[in-house]
Amino acid sequence: MAELFRTAEGEKLAYRTYIQTVRQKNNVTLTTLQIMANGLHLSFAALLAGGKKVPEWAHRLDDNAIRKRLAHIIDFERQRRTLHRYEMAELIGVAEATFTKLERASGNISVDTIAAIAKALKLDPATFLFSEKIPPGGAGT
Repeated sequence: MAELFRTAEGEKLAYRTYIQTVRQKNNVTLTTLQIMANGLHLSFAALLAGGKKVPEWAHRLDDNAIRKRLAHIIDFERQRRTLHRYEMAELIGVAEATFTKLERASGNISVDTIAAIAKALKLDPATFLFSEKIPPGGAGT
């Protein structure tokens, strides 16, 4: 089954990652979810929604778009709260180096980290995925 999950560049999801994901034993990343969605010929949103209806625009989101949305939201919240970067990193519970990656929409962020950020900011994690209403100027649809 893991062989099914290949990217266009020929990369594939490691069998170990696939097994740990199925058994819910690992911290699933956006990249892993994107590989799975591609392999199943689903949009990222359809994979995460689990059969629930999602807005049409959400089907155009991929892992990079979600990283950009997350970067915009944490930057907006940091400025709104007038926090320094190190203070925002502390608030959301990540190292400063990780915060820098989040802010630049780079790196392979985990779903657990997104959930933790949402909780720290008192936001619904779906904000990063399915909400058109993200702060002004955001990476959107």
